[in-house]
Amino acid sequence: MPRNIERDEKEAMRRKEQLMEAGFRLFSQYGIENVSLQRVADAAEVGVATLYNYYQTKVKLVIAISGKIWGDLWKEILEEKGPEIFESFTAYQYIEFYTDQIIRIYRERPEMLRFSNNYKNFISREKVKGEALAEHLDVLKPAGALYHKFYEQARSDKSIRTDIPEQQLFTSVAIAMLAVAERYAQGIVWADDHKADHTQELEFLKEMLLTWCRTPENLEK
Repeated sequence: MPRNIERDEKEAMRRKEQLMEAGFRLFSQYGIENVSLQRVADAAEVGVATLYNYYQTKVKLVIAISGKIWGDLWKEILEEKGPEIFESFTAYQYIEFYTDQIIRIYRERPEMLRFSNNYKNFISREKVKGEALAEHLDVLKPAGALYHKFYEQARSDKSIRTDIPEQQLFTSVAIAMLAVAERYAQGIVWADDHKADHTQELEFLKEMLLTWCRTPENLEK
């Protein structure tokens, strides 16, 4: 009987989705280092040989998961808000939008932030660099391209400061906002009150970062 290539491709995609979903769930809850690939295969209800057929190493699996969750989030935002939402944005509004989305993830999908923190630590320990990270980094390119456009626009509209290099400014904001949200999601930020919801603190951080991004003339308004 001849092979049905389309059917085989759909089945392969279904299996990969199963494995990524199981891996994401386990890695978010228990940490990447603490979960074996055998455990992921068991949770996905497939043999470990099937897992290795698609993801030969844990590194490849976690990079695929990271690319999927951030790529899916970007698609959801565009579907919910519409791609035209960014047409009239300034750089300041784009950075504000980014910080709002991180707070929204913290409130609605803290497991994403827990995975993200575990992912970065794991990738760093494994010394993964360059092309190996392409599956994760490629999904971020559309957001990066928009920021470049807005930063260039800010040279004339002055919505944000441009005395700091483009990449340095956004990286500083992005890392600070994401890193703090990740730590709150994991419950590893010390606080006297030991409360579970740190949305207010993230709102304070957002305002501090936005103030830092403003030009001197906008600060006076």
